[in-house]
Amino acid sequence: MRRLKVTDFVALYRGPTVAEAELVAVTAESSLVQKFFSELLGETKHQTKDTCREKPARVLKAVRDD
Repeated sequence: MRRLKVTDFVALYRGPTVAEAELVAVTAESSLVQKFFSELLGETKHQTKDTCREKPARVLKAVRDD
């Protein structure tokens, strides 16, 4: 089975509602993306990399609950 190459990135939007939000910043810098998800999930960088790949629903739940 062929694996697709994907890019991890973090985007920050701001606005009075989701529909009205505008893009403020976006980064694909790996150290910043890993730091963001490590802090969000309360995991080490190594654990975070595995979680983001294997359990995307957990990442979305953490974002929703935060």
